[in-house]
Amino acid sequence: MELVSAGYFSKTHGVKGHLLFRADLDFDETKLKALFIESATGKAPHFIEEIKMSANQYVLLLEDIKSVEDAKKLIGKSVYIDSSLVMEQEGGLDWEGYELIDAHYGSLGKILELTDNGSQELFVLNYKGREVLLPFVEDFVERVDEEAKKLFFNAPEGLIEVYLEESE
Repeated sequence: MELVSAGYFSKTHGVKGHLLFRADLDFDETKLKALFIESATGKAPHFIEEIKMSANQYVLLLEDIKSVEDAKKLIGKSVYIDSSLVMEQEGGLDWEGYELIDAHYGSLGKILELTDNGSQELFVLNYKGREVLLPFVEDFVERVDEEAKKLFFNAPEGLIEVYLEESE
């Protein structure tokens, strides 16, 4: 079995030891029975008791993790899976690191991540020291310069102002 880096544990979820797994690639979670976590002695297998998709991350419970305290020890750890479970990438863009340039305000900084609030995907930025969430709606995207890693955006009127008012 060949292992590939699939992502990392970003944080705990709930009170029973569930973990949020941020995947860097697509895989068939229905066939995923175990994953491997980097340890001092190599990559240790951990069997999955429960896995489900939530927003843009997986929520999973490992058989040997029964408490939040146990789960916290795995935060930030790299996760590896069997390469045979990896699905072909569809060619979607990874927006992290792209500069978001609004039609009215100009550069709002680099996109920190693309997250999901359950009803839509959101760009997460840090603008003027405040976390700013902008909806990833195709109608708001004017154009993308992949080579320069720039996303030209036209935010709805009043949306960015809400963040500016809070910071004053």
